[in-house]
Amino acid sequence: MRRLLLLLCAAGALATPARADDMEQFGFGARAQAMGNAYTALASDGTATYWNPAGLILSRHLNLTFGYSFADYGLRFDSNDPDLDDDVERIPPLSALSIAISTTIPWDIPDRFAFGLGVFLPTRGIVNVDTSADAARPEWFAYGERQDRVHVLPSLAVKATKWLSFGLGASIFVDASGGTTISAGVATPVQPEFELRLKPDAGVVLGVMLQPSDWLSLGLTYRSELSFKLDFPASAVVQGINIPLKLETITFFTPHQLSFGVAVSPSDSLILTFDLHYFLWSTYDDPFLVVTSDVAATPQRVEVDLRVTFSPRLGAELLVTDWLLLRGGYAYRTSAVPSQDFEPTNLVDGQRHTLTTGVGLVFGKPAEEASADAKAKGPSAQTMEEATKDASIDLDFFFQLHWHPEVSADKATGAPVSSWEADGIIMNFGFSLTARF
Repeated sequence: MRRLLLLLCAAGALATPARADDMEQFGFGARAQAMGNAYTALASDGTATYWNPAGLILSRHLNLTFGYSFADYGLRFDSNDPDLDDDVERIPPLSALSIAISTTIPWDIPDRFAFGLGVFLPTRGIVNVDTSADAARPEWFAYGERQDRVHVLPSLAVKATKWLSFGLGASIFVDASGGTTISAGVATPVQPEFELRLKPDAGVVLGVMLQPSDWLSLGLTYRSELSFKLDFPASAVVQGINIPLKLETITFFTPHQLSFGVAVSPSDSLILTFDLHYFLWSTYDDPFLVVTSDVAATPQRVEVDLRVTFSPRLGAELLVTDWLLLRGGYAYRTSAVPSQDFEPTNLVDGQRHTLTTGVGLVFGKPAEEASADAKAKGPSAQTMEEATKDASIDLDFFFQLHWHPEVSADKATGAPVSSWEADGIIMNFGFSLTARF
């Protein structure tokens, strides 16, 4: 029976659930990422498929964007076990590619309808099923390879009035499904065998954009909860005896999210933005793998009472010349993880401060002039020569510094993990190249 319990505990290592995701942590699109991700009321290109699909109406021409980003983790975890500390701190860098497309669809007026498509592709892997010993093993809650998912974001937008538009989109991601067999002989270690398949799933993205004047824009976005539950039978083979098990785990989760944004342009050369984001993490009450069996004792189910989080964000963009823009921003995020003092779990997280900056370079006709010309020309077709003549290229760079102040947890004597403290920084930087026709 002792061997069986050890085997069942090992089953808990087979699929550590993903928490949060890379887009939620770092943003989407170099312009937004340089402005503190305060972009709900400003999104107007293909990245609006994530920030606010209603903003696609502001495209007014064809936008093609390619982006690249790289995040390097400098996180610290200190307990009385150096080997464990090194393992917790060892988070591989994240590099990601992004593609975004947007355009208006001529109908009765040039910008009545719009379409957009966004793609986020982390290069660490399409889908990762990470490994962890048990619920007591320390881990950074929001970071790591288990967050990596391919996201595809198709969206449509419609202009209801001159100053009001609505958007509807989907967030389609790829996850893993399948089963496993766990075997152990008398003198051999546990040997798990996986059979995994890729499976798509999706959530809803709804957006509203209100522009009562040329200098003011308001945005509201709702993103539905994304939760992929892996529920499959397994078997543990102990000394030739087959013991049926049932494994349940949520391999990917992002909470219900509501974002409100304001963009103000006090002058022709300055844009100021403010966002407030709300994340309903409290609905994620089962973050660890659950093992049950009708014929044998199984490890006790571990639950965590996660908290609702808020994230106020500020952004600014200054037009220095027709071809140069300077950007900056700040974001603050509360923590979803409650105090870990004397708890059986060791989820590492805390409040986070993010400072951002960036530069935008415009080659060809400025975006504002191109948009005005496209609107004036109406739905008439353009030759390739005309489209090329009116084209412009935007080259945007961004840099983000994410700072986690120190958090700590006191543990009882004899606990699997001793008292610990953690802090650190994350540097995320990259660029995007946008062609407008």
